[in-house]
Parts: sequence; C-alpha cells; structure tokens
Amino acid sequence: MKKFLISLLVLAFVVPSSVFAATAFPDVPEDHTNFKAINTLNEKGIINGYENGTFGPKDYVNRAQAAKIIVGAMKVKHDEEYEVLFGDVPKSQWYFKYVMGAQKEGIINGSDGKFRPEEKVNLAETLKMLALAAKVELPTSVDANVFLDVDASQWFAPHAQYAREKNIVVADKNGKLNASSPMTRAAFSEVIYRMMYVTENDNKAFPLHTNWPYFENDTLPFKMKYDNTTWEVMDSKESVTFIKKDVGQFSGVRTFPNSGVATVMLDENTAKLSSTDYFSKIKAAFKGATITEFTVKNKKALEVVISDERIVDWYVYLNNGKILAVYTQFGEGPMSFTLKPQIKAMLTTLDFKTVEDKPDYSALLSEILAGVLKKNEGMNLINKLPENVIIETDTIGVGTGPIDYYYSSSLNYTFKYERNDDLILDTRKGKTTSF
Repeated sequence: MKKFLISLLVLAFVVPSSVFAATAFPDVPEDHTNFKAINTLNEKGIINGYENGTFGPKDYVNRAQAAKIIVGAMKVKHDEEYEVLFGDVPKSQWYFKYVMGAQKEGIINGSDGKFRPEEKVNLAETLKMLALAAKVELPTSVDANVFLDVDASQWFAPHAQYAREKNIVVADKNGKLNASSPMTRAAFSEVIYRMMYVTENDNKAFPLHTNWPYFENDTLPFKMKYDNTTWEVMDSKESVTFIKKDVGQFSGVRTFPNSGVATVMLDENTAKLSSTDYFSKIKAAFKGATITEFTVKNKKALEVVISDERIVDWYVYLNNGKILAVYTQFGEGPMSFTLKPQIKAMLTTLDFKTVEDKPDYSALLSEILAGVLKKNEGMNLINKLPENVIIETDTIGVGTGPIDYYYSSSLNYTFKYERNDDLILDTRKGKTTSF
C-alpha cells in the first residue's frame, strides 16, 4: 500500500495540465517567495500539483520529474519511438518519453545501464541539464570564485557562472550557492521560471527585482524595490538607508568588504538652483568620476560613477525643484558579484510620488507631555489638539470619577483624561485604551 501511495504522489506532479490548470495551491500563498514562478509554470502546464490540490513546495524533485519539467519548459522533442536504454526506465512508465527525449538530446545520461529516476536532483545537476536543454553558450573563462563555495576547478563552475550572470540563481546571505543541495519543488520551479525568461528574451538576464517588494515612507517622495530577505532598512524622516551587512558588521555608516549600502536623501535646494546649475556643481565636485546626464521617469537626472570605489550616485531633479539623491556603494570582497547587480536592480526600480507637507506637532506634543498630571489644565491641552475624538469613556473610573480616552490621529497618540480634576493622567502612542 505504501509503495502504491508513493506512486500516486509521483504521478500527481506530472498529470496533464488540463486537470489542474485553474488550481490555486493552498500551500503556495501570494506572499510565498516562489509564488509567481509556481503559478506561471502551472498555468503553462509545465508543473502541476498533487491530487489533493496542494503543491508541496518543500518536497524534493527526483530525476524523472526533473526530466519531464525541463523537457516541457525548454521545448525538447520527446514524441519519437524510443528504444529502452535504461533498465529502470521501461516503456510502461509515465516518464519514459521525457527521459528518452532528454537522453537523445544529450541532456541526461545514466550509468551502469540505469537512470535512477527516483534519486533526488541537486542544483548543480539542474543547472547543467538546463544549459544543455537550452543550448546556451557557457562562459569560456570562469572566475576564481564563482560563488564563495564554488571555485573555478569544479565541474559545474561554468554552469554556475552562467546562471549567476543571468540571475537564474543568486547567492544566499553568506555568498554561497549550495549546489549540492537537493532541489525542492519550489526552488526548482523558480530556476525553471527564470531560465525560461532568459531563453524567451534573447538571453537577457532575469530581472532580479521581480519578486522584491517596494519600500516607501510618508516623508520622502520616492519608492524603490529591494531584497527584503537579505537587506535591512534604516528609516527616518530625513533619510532611508538600505543595507546588506557583512558578517559581524554593526555599523551602517561604513562599507565593509562584503556589504552594500544605498541611502536616499532629499536636498531642499534652498538656493533654488536650476537643474543645469545644480548639476554643474556636482560635476565640479567630482571631476575624476564618470558623469552621465539621463532621465528617469521623465525627470532630469545625473549619475556619478567612481569605479575604483564602487560608487554609483544618482541626483534626480524633481518637479518642485528639490533633488532626490541616492548614494550607493558596495565592498570589494567576494560578495561584490552579488551586491553590484542588486544595487543596479534597486536603482532600476526607483520611482517617485507626491508627499504632502504635514504640520510639525512635535512642540505641541512636548507641551502636552509636560502637562501630564497637572490639575485644571487637562481640557485646555486637549483642546489644543488638531483633532480629538473620545474613543472610550469609563464612567466610574478607579476612585477618581469618569475617565475619557481622547485620540488624535495627527499625533497618533491617546490621552487618558480625568474629568473631576481636569487633568491628563497618562498618554500612549497609537490608538489604545490599554494603560
């Protein structure tokens, strides 16, 4: 019975797409890292779910399944009459034509007359099979360290470098590929999806930012995508810094050998300089740099590149005469091969928005906080709020009489007010009655 159930699960991954074409996998929600890849491949009939409607993103992919998916994704011919070449791949098996089609094209092979269809496939094997199936031109020279755990002497190094250059795979947070790791269904789907993009778009690299979220705040007029799985954000009213920290790094001010940073700031341009005059000042300040004028989202911009220091800065002249500055830099360590394209992808997604000037209530808040527990001053302070709404009233209080909870959305504070003594008992940030 156990063997029968396993066979059903294997078959469920490769049943015809018409059965599950419209299926939404309950175990692959929209916020899943590989959501887009899995759903796109499912819609194209290249992968499918189990008979119970799930996808099993953490389950492993075996060699038979890998052959079927790669053959389908790369459009490898597999409809001929094939001889039986592997003792463990008889004509009666569902994967026979996929394995034999791939074998004829030199994509897969076996040993000792066996294919071993139930063995797990790892990332290195996957990259080699994909490169062969897509007939890509691998790099003729390989970097000394393709990834921190892949050196030029390893057999799959050219495949790993090609995949790195095309963003088919990316290093983990430690700069490693982990090529010997068995492929989960989710990870395998992502690699297939990205390789399909590359082959369908004239060998262009897969856009790194595809699955990244946008970051934006309420005070700076921009939004930008970033890799929130490996980069951190330090956010304030004056600036936003995106940082990929090096191992052991504690400071976001300096660039370490394997760290990257992108800081966004707003120059008010109080001198009211025109874009021409402003850019002239920048050019004069960076005479040794490579400087290029361009437009981004129909706005005039200036790029400053200092190659030796791995610096790329953008100055964007906004419609209101202010300048949005983006300062980026990455270290010279082995992780530079990952950091450089990530920063480039971040800049590619830079967009702009209108930010309303909000009143500064900091002085008013300080005045109210200083008046807490002062009798006969509570309502006078409450009335100074830009707006105040009673969100709850305790008519009995705790030996003090009625208590009102006033909330001001402008300050985002709640004020606990006691009527009998006309005083503010306490304050809390946010809308709450939990004091």
